[in-house]
Amino acid sequence: MILASRLSAVLLTLSVLSPGGWAGPKKPSLDPNTPEGKLLEKALAETDFPKRLMLLELFPELFPYSPAADYVWSELQVGFQQAGTLEKALNAGSMLLVIDPNNLAAACSNWRIAADLKSDQLTAVWRKQAGLIAERALKTPDPGMSKATLECAANARQANEMEAYKTAVTAKNPADRIRLLEEFVKSHPQTQHAGDIEITLFLAYREQGDTAKALAAAEKLVAHNDTREDALLLVAESYFKSGKDADRVVSLAKKAIDRMNKAEKPEGMSATDWSRNKTAGLTQANYMIGSVSFTAERWEAADQAYRAALPNLTDPRFRAEVLNSLGWANYKLKNVADAIKFYVECTNIPGPLQQAAAKTVNMITAEYRIKQR
Repeated sequence: MILASRLSAVLLTLSVLSPGGWAGPKKPSLDPNTPEGKLLEKALAETDFPKRLMLLELFPELFPYSPAADYVWSELQVGFQQAGTLEKALNAGSMLLVIDPNNLAAACSNWRIAADLKSDQLTAVWRKQAGLIAERALKTPDPGMSKATLECAANARQANEMEAYKTAVTAKNPADRIRLLEEFVKSHPQTQHAGDIEITLFLAYREQGDTAKALAAAEKLVAHNDTREDALLLVAESYFKSGKDADRVVSLAKKAIDRMNKAEKPEGMSATDWSRNKTAGLTQANYMIGSVSFTAERWEAADQAYRAALPNLTDPRFRAEVLNSLGWANYKLKNVADAIKFYVECTNIPGPLQQAAAKTVNMITAEYRIKQR
């Protein structure tokens, strides 16, 4: 929707430019005593508009290689456009581009004519052509180029960029999406879509199952963008699993939690899926914060994070681990009742921590002289 509205705005700007605003070739100096000179002077002196067009149209038929050919075709392009014979105007512009493939004014005029013809296909063709010619012509711009032509060139380049971007981001296959986006960035290094492209590439690599590239894209993204909890969690998990930079794990996980608590349901996602994804993300983030804090003996932080993660841990191994850690953190915080509660719950989960938790319960109750029921 956004891309379509921007393209419509470009076409609207194009539509308000006058047909004669493109500043075509200057009138050549022809010997008025030669046949071509006489015909040109007669055509230009004719005050009857249809007769003038008829004489001008005759000129390239009789003198196709005349140095005045581009001037005549330019006059015909404008004349036919003003007369409303738009197909002939479009052909005249095409002939101008045969003579000079870098004639930006002719291409811009044809873009306007195609839009007036209300042909989406022709408009797209001439928009693309005007943009391509603009890329070449504006490398060494003609100082006499009209304001209308310069404005058209900017609009055509912008429209071409938007169309190429739209094609890339809407490609269904992630491999095609990645390839087209990489090509787009090379062609448009200063694009205004750079931020969105980073996100799209990250999602495409993840969809493709390329973990390494998805992680690299996520690293690049989170360096300046805190709005993607999935990227924040992916990078945090990478550091967490590698045992590197514990502080960064906590920082990224906290940013992800903050983002998920504030974010609204993404468009196109069901409320059920959003709730499930949000719960899973919050649980993962809190688990990582709890683990890092526990290792660093930051007992209060570990207790808070693990308590937040615990209700949604369904895997018995992880649940037993967190219960065991919560028991010890609360023991160190002298929250004896909670410590015993967590350890007792851990003893109810079959596994390697079951017996250890039971022994710790006995140790705590003995230390604090608590009678077990």
